[in-house]
Parts: sequence; C-alpha cells; structure tokens
Amino acid sequence: MKLAVFGATGPTGVEVVKQALALGHDVTALVRNPDKMKDLVPDKDLQMEKIDFSSPGSIEPHLQDKDIVLSCLGSRSAPWSTVTFYTDSMKVIVAAMRKNNIKRLVCVSSWYLTDDPSDPPPFILRWVFKPLVTGRIFKNVAEMEQYLQGCTDIDFTAVKAPHLLSGPVTDMEFRTEEGEQVHDREGVRGMCRADVARFMLSTMSSEEWVKKCVAVIAVPKK
Repeated sequence: MKLAVFGATGPTGVEVVKQALALGHDVTALVRNPDKMKDLVPDKDLQMEKIDFSSPGSIEPHLQDKDIVLSCLGSRSAPWSTVTFYTDSMKVIVAAMRKNNIKRLVCVSSWYLTDDPSDPPPFILRWVFKPLVTGRIFKNVAEMEQYLQGCTDIDFTAVKAPHLLSGPVTDMEFRTEEGEQVHDREGVRGMCRADVARFMLSTMSSEEWVKKCVAVIAVPKK
C-alpha cells in the first residue's frame, strides 16, 4: 500500500517508517526536515517530502494517490501554554485527505486523557505531570479525538498508547480495549514505541477498529 506518514522523524514515527518499509509498503515521510529524516532512516526506498503546516495547501499535493495516512505527530509545547497543535494539525491533514479522496487514517493518541476512578493513572501522572506538564496536551489530544469522531467521512483509528518506552519490536501479545485504557493488562503500564508502530500498521487493513479510539498494550505471551 501507499502510505503517507506525518511525524516521521519522531521516535514512534521512525518505527512506523522502518517497519512499513520492511513490510514492503510504499512509504512517503512528510516532514519539516528531510535531512533529519535521511539520517534517521537511510533507506533508498523511502520517499520524503518537505511540508509546512502553516501552509495547508502545500500538503495536499503530497497525498495524491496515497491509500492510507498515518500520523505520529506530537507537541513539545511549554506546560503553561495553551495547546491546539493536535486539533490544528489534524484538521489540516483531514482537509488534505478529503481533497485527495482518502478515507483511512491511523493516528497516535494516549491513555489517561480522562481519569477512570476504578483504574486511576499512576500517582505521579495524576497528581504531578497532569496538573503541571501534560494536562493541556491531554486536553487537546482529547479534543482531537472528538474532532475525528465528528468526521463521518474519515475511517480513522486513534491508537491510544500508554507510557512509551524505548526498545526493539517484540512479538508480545496485544491487549486492546475501546476507551481510555486497557484494564486487563497483567500489571503492565508501559509499551515500547516499536510495538505501538507494529500495532498501528496491523490496523491498516482491519475493520475492527475503524471509527474508534482503541487503547492498546503489549503483554508477554502465556
């Protein structure tokens, strides 16, 4: 399949690109810095296009003839600033998809956008990071999910990942649940980015999670 990947220079995006190429897909990385992309994934089969989200019209031509869009975009906004990056960028992506008649979208989201009293997030996340660091980011990620749920013409899957870890791809078993988090996770709370990428790519041709926000985690096989 012909894939367009946003956020391809980020840690999760790099894994998506590498694994997609290994699976034989035709991959185009849509990035702000192609030179950085070349250093991260020096693969002759990888196509790269420079984009600028401040000029939405410049993105549309690069989605021509693509089958699926994957977004691994993330924000490093200051914790005290208002965050609109996730909704702003997603609206640009969806507009470009519509211009090119592309329906399928797989994007990264997060666990714990809202708290479940029966299964609360770790203490430090709930009482330190969310109030001081990630709260505004999580709020805008939740708004991005709500925006996608209103896009009836887009077959999206929002992959909600837990705490992200470094490490190679594994063959661990995926546990999934529609909603904020996976409750049946055998005490596991983190997931390596390579496995998040593996799951994202596995959803591309599946109908199971279309128009849904799915929480995922990888646990050891029994």
